[in-house]
Amino acid sequence: MSRPIPIEMMVQEFKKNHTNSHLFKIDNFSLLTKYEIDCIESSVFDLCGRKWKILVNYDEDEEHVSIFLENQDPLDVELEYQVYVVSQLKAVWYPKVNVKWDFSASSKPIAKGITNLMSLDDLKSKGFLIEDCCMFGASLPDQKTERPGTAECFSLIEKPLNNKVTWMMTKFSSFDPEKAHQSNEFIVGNRKWRIEVHPRGHEEAKGESCSVYLVGEGYINNAPKTKTFAKSKLRVLDKLIGIILRQPILIGLMKNMMTLMDKFYVGVEFEVISVAKYV
Repeated sequence: MSRPIPIEMMVQEFKKNHTNSHLFKIDNFSLLTKYEIDCIESSVFDLCGRKWKILVNYDEDEEHVSIFLENQDPLDVELEYQVYVVSQLKAVWYPKVNVKWDFSASSKPIAKGITNLMSLDDLKSKGFLIEDCCMFGASLPDQKTERPGTAECFSLIEKPLNNKVTWMMTKFSSFDPEKAHQSNEFIVGNRKWRIEVHPRGHEEAKGESCSVYLVGEGYINNAPKTKTFAKSKLRVLDKLIGIILRQPILIGLMKNMMTLMDKFYVGVEFEVISVAKYV
């Protein structure tokens, strides 16, 4: 099954022809199952001066997809909205119905939408899921504006560029053992990261073992600020004997590892990471 026009052209046509709408394109859709991701969130977007998110849920057991629109601003108003999946064979979406939503004043986001929108088999057989890509959307059809629609793309990337990073902590004995220490910033996917080491442990491991964390920081290139999914391994390496340790590092063992050269090596390897971009 092939598309009549390139997917990039479809996205641009949809944005041009549908005001008050946001398109949420998901690439590498099959990897959601592989990495057991059951809910994906779009970035926060603007429709008619209000802030929203699209939530796409995938139930692996039932093999059905659900979609919801979630307000990000406190509201107390009745609005008509649409949530849907977009065909890649023709200019239609499903379901093409307006739903009235009575927002009650609440300080917490409220998600409304369609549970069990469509089965995975139907998405594939009816042209909604082609080449491991699926497009979802949300609209406020009764609101008037001349602003064109917006769109973003979410994707899972296996073994991303620069997926292995090692931090060599030289003169390790000079590091304050009671404080947290961070590596230089590095980029994987479209986010900035640091490795954080607590020589004498942190929280429940305090005083018993060295604690190592991966810390997510800012985004690059104006990327959408979506929730980031990452599967990674944090490792401590003994360069003298070539042993990679992945379990909690007892303080006594850690001292033995860095005594001769006063160096401590810690690294991270990303197996998969999510990235998002505006399209």
